[in-house]
Amino acid sequence: MKLTFVTATLTSGGSERVMSIVANKMQERGYEVEIICLNDQIVFYPINEGIKITHVEVEAGTKSLPKKLWWFRKYIQKTQPDVVIAFMVSVYTVTLLALMGVDIPVISSVRNDPAYSNLRKKITRKILLPRSAHVVVQTQQIKQYFSKNIQKKTTVIYNPVNERVFEAPLNPPSMGSYDNDNPGLKIKDERLNRIISVGRLYPQKDQKTMIEAFAKVSEKHPDWKLVIFGEGPERGALELLVERLKIKDKVSLPGKSENIIDELKKSKMFCLSSIYEGMSNALVEAICVGLPVVTTKVSGTEELIENGENGFIVDINDKDTMAMAMIKLIEDENLRQQFAEKNKAQAVKFETNAIVNQWEDLVNSVVRLKVKG
Repeated sequence: MKLTFVTATLTSGGSERVMSIVANKMQERGYEVEIICLNDQIVFYPINEGIKITHVEVEAGTKSLPKKLWWFRKYIQKTQPDVVIAFMVSVYTVTLLALMGVDIPVISSVRNDPAYSNLRKKITRKILLPRSAHVVVQTQQIKQYFSKNIQKKTTVIYNPVNERVFEAPLNPPSMGSYDNDNPGLKIKDERLNRIISVGRLYPQKDQKTMIEAFAKVSEKHPDWKLVIFGEGPERGALELLVERLKIKDKVSLPGKSENIIDELKKSKMFCLSSIYEGMSNALVEAICVGLPVVTTKVSGTEELIENGENGFIVDINDKDTMAMAMIKLIEDENLRQQFAEKNKAQAVKFETNAIVNQWEDLVNSVVRLKVKG
């Protein structure tokens, strides 16, 4: 069976990471896989050698969207994949538009909360999404956003995590654990007194609120630090905010990291401050590593976090409540451990093969429906 994945880029975003994982695993299972990038030529994530990567701008020799889509249509008609899988609203809408009248099923993967799309995206999605053979979303909340007709052909599939979360941690996995060879000897927790966050430095992620919350935390617990991994246009504003709050020695913005799992394992708490999400990959990885979590109330969090049981959920833009939640976890080691153990137990839901099994079942069902149709 031949599968064609379509994306804008293969740069370091969460959607690109998920697509690369699914594409690699499907190719390893014997599927013929191609990835088509509509825009950028940069490839950040590892892609199997057996997967063909096609850059439309290079092949079509143009940046003109209409000309790229015309080339893309002709190319799909020539290569005749069994299924086209398009990630993100800006990609699946143009894919559906380009392939109108072409008898190849398109699976549209919704990667963010559609309620926060701009008007143009909402209109184009409303017109074009019904043309999808099937729709994949990350949470029940997102599924319920759509009309009943769309929901009938929508499947919730979580994001797979980096398989390294299942490896032994760099440091003792739990505070208060004991050495098996010396039962009376309590193992020192070697992780850093720091709160970690991971995400692009974009307004959507609202790291401003997180930094302002941490400034309050730092007054009571000056030995703790905040590190925010990611890059983006908000860097300058966030650096100015850190300077203004006089916490430059307590907050760091080191940029992107290819070793995020290691960084998570070195930390004692994870924070997400987003205004909206599809389902945060970083949040899922933090849960699987076994970190206690403080997160805003965005799509996906209430499916993963039971407030007060394995994390704290706070309202969007609420720096005061976020600060109180951080302080509560800093001051209560037993609570941190309770949250950590409950989160670690959820990891099996995000194991790569389990997620890819769901994608494989969906692809096969879409192909069967086409044959019957």
